[in-house]
Formats: sequence, C-alpha cells, structure tokens
Amino acid sequence: MLTAEEAWRRLTDHREKYYRYSDAVYAGEKAQLQATGEPRSFWRRKGKCRIHVPIAADICSTASDLLFGEEPTIEVVDARENVVKDAQDRMEEIRRMNGFHATLCEAAESGAALGDCYLKCVWDADNATGPGIMLVQGDSGWPEYALGQLCAIHIFSVVDTEGGGRDVWRTHEVYEPGRITTELFRGSAETLGERQELGILLPDIEPVVELPGREMLAVHIPNMRPNRRFRGTMLGRSDVEGLRGLMDALDEAYSSWIRDIRLGKARQLIPAEYLRRTPEEIFGENPRGVPTFEFDEDVETLAAIDADPEKVGGGAITSVQFDIRAEEHHKTCQNLIVQIVQAAGYAPQTFGIDIQGMAQSGTALHIREKRSFSTTAKKQAYWKDALERLLTAVCHLDARLWPGAGSGADTHVHVRFADVLGTDLSEMSQAMQLLWQAQAVSAETRVQMLHPDWTAKQRAAEAARIREEYGVGKAQDVRDGAVPVTGEKDAGAKAGEGAAERLQSSSATS
Repeated sequence: MLTAEEAWRRLTDHREKYYRYSDAVYAGEKAQLQATGEPRSFWRRKGKCRIHVPIAADICSTASDLLFGEEPTIEVVDARENVVKDAQDRMEEIRRMNGFHATLCEAAESGAALGDCYLKCVWDADNATGPGIMLVQGDSGWPEYALGQLCAIHIFSVVDTEGGGRDVWRTHEVYEPGRITTELFRGSAETLGERQELGILLPDIEPVVELPGREMLAVHIPNMRPNRRFRGTMLGRSDVEGLRGLMDALDEAYSSWIRDIRLGKARQLIPAEYLRRTPEEIFGENPRGVPTFEFDEDVETLAAIDADPEKVGGGAITSVQFDIRAEEHHKTCQNLIVQIVQAAGYAPQTFGIDIQGMAQSGTALHIREKRSFSTTAKKQAYWKDALERLLTAVCHLDARLWPGAGSGADTHVHVRFADVLGTDLSEMSQAMQLLWQAQAVSAETRVQMLHPDWTAKQRAAEAARIREEYGVGKAQDVRDGAVPVTGEKDAGAKAGEGAAERLQSSSATS
C-alpha cells in the first residue's frame, strides 16, 4: 500500500507530465497554452492575434453525448437474475437524489479530456436520506493496482486555503476493499506538507471507517487504454492525446484567417490638406504637446477649402479594400479539423462535417459513423464494469445504513447502455421476415435480434408470449423454427391445407 507522500508524488509527477497538457487544450486558457507549448511552436511565439479553437472541448463534449446522451438502464436483481421491485424503486430514488445522469455526463466529459475519472460514495446517515455519489477529477486521484486488480484509490481534496493560497489544507482519502481512511495535511499548492489532526477542520469525519464485506466504495474509470505515453500502466488515455501539434496548427490557421480579416478592412487614403487638428488641441488641452490631426468622414457641414481645383482633383480621397483569403483558410481549417477528429477516434460526420444536408439512419448512418460507434463501444466496456461494481456496493451500504428503505444486502446491479446507433425497425423487420419465410430462425433468435441487450430470461419469456399469442405449439417451434410474426399461418400449414383441398376435389370428381 502506498503512503500518502508516495501517492502524492506519483500524482503530481503524472499531472506535470500528462494531465496539464490535455487540460491546456481542453480549457483553452492562453497562459496554459503558452506554458505547455513546444519551443518555437505557435503558442510560444510572440504575436498579437492568437485565437484558440476549442476543438478539444468539442471532442470531449461529443464523447460524453455518445456515452450518456441517453441514461443507461440500471436493474437491481437477486441471485436468480429476477428484478427486485423494492430494491429497484430504491435505486431509482438514489439516482434522482444524486442527479446521477448529470454526474455521468460530467464524468464522461472530464474523463475524455484527462484520461481518467473517479466516482466515490459518500454518506451522512444522520442528515441525509440515502447515499451520495460524487465525481472526482482525474488529476485529483491516484489508482493503485496489484496484479491487474484495483486495490486502492488515493483521493486528494482541498478543503481550505490560508495566506492568499500559500497554505493549503488537503484531505487524503484512501478507498480500499472494506475500509476508508482519511488524513489531513497542511502544505502548499505544490507540496503535500505535514500531517495534521483531523479534528482541526473536520471534527465529524472518522479517521477509519470499516465496511462490511470486501467491496470498494470508489471506482477508477479509465477513458481508454493503453495510455500511449505510459504503456504498461493502468492509467487511461485522453481523447486528445498526441494531437497538440495539429491543434496548434489549427489555432495558427484560424488566427491567420482573423488577421486577414483585420488587415482587409477598408482604408481611406486622405491628403494631408484635408486633415484638421482635434478640438482639444485647438483649445490648448494637449498634454503631450504633439499636434494630432483627424479626418471626419461623417461631417454633414460643407467646408470651403482654399486650394487649386486641379490639385484637389489629383489629391482626391482614395478607398482601399484588400482581398481576404477566406476560401483558402476555410479549406485549411476544415482539413485540420478532420485530421484531429479522426485521430481522436471519431467520424467527421459526428461533428457535422461532410454531411451534405442528408438525413440518414440505419445502415447508411452506421457506415458513415462507424468509427464513432466503435470508439464509444470500447469506452462502454470500461464504464459498465465500474458502474456495476459501484452501484452494487451502494445498494449494500444503503441496506445497512437505511434498513427498510428498499435495498437488499443480497442483490446486485446490471447496467445496460442504450444502443448508440439505435434500431431501425423497418430494416430489422424486413430482415426477420425474410429469415422467417426461409424457416431459418426460431422465435428466441428473432427476439434476440430485436433486443440484444435483454437477458436470457427476458428473451425466453417474450418468445413464450409470441407462441401463446399466435397459438403455435412449442414442439413445432423447436422442430422447424417457423413461428409466424405477422399472425399468418406458416408456409407448411398452408401447403398442407392446399393439398387437402385438392384431394377432396379430385375425390368428388371421381
């Protein structure tokens, strides 16, 4: 087990080498961009017109939308995989009181930006009506793994500052199986400092909390693995990892575009004879002592000029308008955005690029946005396991601290994500109709095709209802798989009836 000092040293080292670079392009602060830029890069060079294009923030926000645009389905079941109604109702209440969907969206976006995020369970049995679930940012925690298994999470949280930020009070929480320990430190923005008595600032917090069983009330959720810069670790990978060069090039191209617009503003070349001194200078209010002249292009009063007309014609006012290279800059910026989005693991069409005004669904949409769907499916694998472990532990804690509220100590949680693509019912029904006419699928297979996220029990129950509704025997369905889905008789039955009618007709004729 790492000590507080060791965990802090590893966290700050990774923050300096990794997190701050991703955070700079995600937040878009110019000071951070300058501090993290490579030597002689765009953000390290001097210049008046420097604009940051928030493509990193757009990527992370879109990643969150793809993961949790629709809230996942959470079911509380018993050992036989049957939904427990009271526990399910209690879980819905816990989700509502925590704003769980909003927390998941926030966690997915920050995790995509930094590469890691954490969720932890907190509670106040005396004042609250249930357990809480909180997000911990990736650069505030450090996961500890042993043999590929998460064995502890170290979380550092600032609780107070003094002396204009010179003194920083932090808590060090360690979540491990069956236990939570909390310590208080007083240091600075960069150092952890010395250990202090917990009761100085947090008298109501217990230094050690023993939990029933070996469950952990916190989870580490990597955005994606492997981390290309730190291969072999269990740390996650940011969506914008390795894209700083392309993003700097995009900022430079867009800044050049805006500079063209500024330089391309209309100018008027005015003869010096047409200028006049400002009123302040005329009345002696010129602190610098240097005369300043101006030309009022909006004056509505005619003024007589004592000048030769021929010379006036030769010195007329001339307007100048420079060309703006809008098309060249647009193509350059769009090409860079496409390269950045694809390198991040998403399809350009997901970001509204190259859609050409076409509304697509089903197979065409899947082909165009397959890259985005594949990336989202990979992320779901990390989220599903972590959420099931955390929510199961939350149910068991709730059953212990709030007995009678509905949660059970022998239940566990299943999490199912919504289909990112969505099911095209028209195409699915046509495919199943063709398979049924070919007598190639059973009722269970058709139900599985339509509801791939259902459990085996749910599929079996639905298949049984189909048989009952259309009066088809189970033995027949198992034998030839010809269970009609449209309410019509199967092809074999029709053929048999036709043969019987022909036989009766021929007998009557004889």
